Amino acid sequence: MSTSSPNNLLVYAITAVAATGGLLFGFDTGVINVALPSLKAHFQLQDSPSTVGWIVSAVLIGGMVGPFISGPLTDMLGRKKINIIAALVFVVGSILTAVAPSVAFLIIGRLMLGLAIGIVAATIPLYIAEIAPADKRGQMVTFFQLAITLGILLSYVVGFMYGELADGWRSMFWAGFIPAAILLIGMLLVPESPRWLINKGRGEEAMAVLTRLRGEANARHEFQQTMELIERERMSRADWRELFGKRLRIPLLIGIGIFAIQQFSGINAIIYYSTDIFNSVFPSTREATLATVGVGVVNAASTLIAVFFLDRWGRKPLLYTGLVGTAVSLATVGCAFLFRDSISADVQQIMLVGGVYVYLFFFAISLGPMGWLLIAEVYPLRIRGFATSMGSFNHWFFDFWVGFTFPLMQASALGVNGGIFFIYMGVVLLGLIFTKYIVPETKGLSLEQIEGLWKK
Repeated sequence: MSTSSPNNLLVYAITAVAATGGLLFGFDTGVINVALPSLKAHFQLQDSPSTVGWIVSAVLIGGMVGPFISGPLTDMLGRKKINIIAALVFVVGSILTAVAPSVAFLIIGRLMLGLAIGIVAATIPLYIAEIAPADKRGQMVTFFQLAITLGILLSYVVGFMYGELADGWRSMFWAGFIPAAILLIGMLLVPESPRWLINKGRGEEAMAVLTRLRGEANARHEFQQTMELIERERMSRADWRELFGKRLRIPLLIGIGIFAIQQFSGINAIIYYSTDIFNSVFPSTREATLATVGVGVVNAASTLIAVFFLDRWGRKPLLYTGLVGTAVSLATVGCAFLFRDSISADVQQIMLVGGVYVYLFFFAISLGPMGWLLIAEVYPLRIRGFATSMGSFNHWFFDFWVGFTFPLMQASALGVNGGIFFIYMGVVLLGLIFTKYIVPETKGLSLEQIEGLWKK
């Protein structure tokens, strides 16, 4: 390939390697859904709900800690090195969970996996956004969300395959070691972010990377544009506290609000507890688990659609479409519980399973990828690593509360009558207001142009 023309194939290859972190994100959060029956039998946890809760939530706790580690290190060490560190943690965590001789070892392994997930959730979208050309950035960052959904699907399929074995959970956790090793090897081979290199005064290295990715003419233009931006930022002598200043009030609100709406729309109530939800309408756990595999299939296929349409339709149109669709489908699921005594079992099954699948479709084309994309786009370069890590923390914080409160509400009148799904629907409707008045349209804009929006 001539150095005068963009090398999009190389950019896609780098994106695919980096997105393996998303695959691990999805796998290690989703696998517990299908591993719990085998785990409970092995460690005799049937009467220990608090221990089960620790096993499930350990990943979420680790996920909350990860951004605090990745924030300063992403800007200090670079996007590539911090992802290599995360890959090493994935490898160790996968081994610990697979060979765990006790619950304590299992929880430690899950904490380590959560730590790695919390790191890559902030750093992989950032790295992809800084590698990708402006006209393909939305599509490429959405590969991360697609990889998450593929990881969830993979975990459900692996769980269905090994679920009948006495120690099937070990095989499920060993399966996570393979993508962890791939991420580690792959990140050793990809280049560093050119924007980070420029920011650290390593202009020759940055120009070499940009030339390989963009071609000579485009590389010179992007290099000059980034240099000018960095010079302006250095003159202002801003630091991480700038994120909480008046100028970046809207980006700060986006980083909090988009994940609050994303998580309290109930997505991880489905991802973590779909087997329990489906058990209410299926005669056996095996059938409920198979329906959970369907959750993974719909989630992954729908995210693939988002990959192709995000840079064509734009951020706001997809958000509007997805929010309306999720609200209607959540109402359908809620009604399946609310009117269960006045409808047939077959109709309830169609409303519940069909409503969940339709919900997943609309979530996956909108709220699913939009959180990670927006936090990778809206912050200034100099504090982008810190800011995206804060956004990732918001995701895990809200995720924890959804995962913690769902079984409690499920056992209450809210769960019996479907009220929990109507609460999620109310959050989604508030998301329409948030999208209209807070979220900017960033389709086709360079990261430098987006940063310029906050100077107005």
